[in-house]
Amino acid sequence: MRQIKVLLLGVCIALLAVSCVKKGDPNSAKPKGYFRIEIPEPQYKIFDSVIPFQFEKNELAKLKISKKEQDNMWIDIDYPLLNATFKMTSIKFHNNLRDLMYNEDKMLMFHVENRKADDIQYSVIEDSEARLFGYIYDIEGKGAATPLRFWVTDSTSHFVRGSLYFNFVPNNDSLQPVIQYLRNDLLQMIETWKWNKK
Repeated sequence: MRQIKVLLLGVCIALLAVSCVKKGDPNSAKPKGYFRIEIPEPQYKIFDSVIPFQFEKNELAKLKISKKEQDNMWIDIDYPLLNATFKMTSIKFHNNLRDLMYNEDKMLMFHVENRKADDIQYSVIEDSEARLFGYIYDIEGKGAATPLRFWVTDSTSHFVRGSLYFNFVPNNDSLQPVIQYLRNDLLQMIETWKWNKK
């Protein structure tokens, strides 16, 4: 009888040991994931108002204009769904275009000198027929406050600069689909840009 008990105890221990062993990959920590961001297809419509230019704007965005001083204006193109805003300033200038362009370069150099940007790529805007000249800057790096900056001018009296901001501390790696979506909106805006004759 004692031998049967010992044998049964041995079989139970063996079964328990076999059931605890799992074949396959050992447990490991999963990498951090990010929420999937669903972005609707853009629908564009011409925006023409009191500002000295017009362009096609995504209907997902809301536009807010406020006078600054003299003929200058602040323009916010707000994307509530994406928690992002293009902040733009429209400046009427007189013989100081070089200074305005220099200030834009200084702002970019701030990102580089303070190691906020890993890299800055730029695209040239040049359309003589539309009198539209400028640059689009893609700023890469987790510490960059804004992943997109741009400026455009008619080279005689109007200068518009803008930056994309998120309404939270961004992780530009996880936001790449949103940044690309907003960059496409910026390109649509630039491609349809017309100066008003006011």
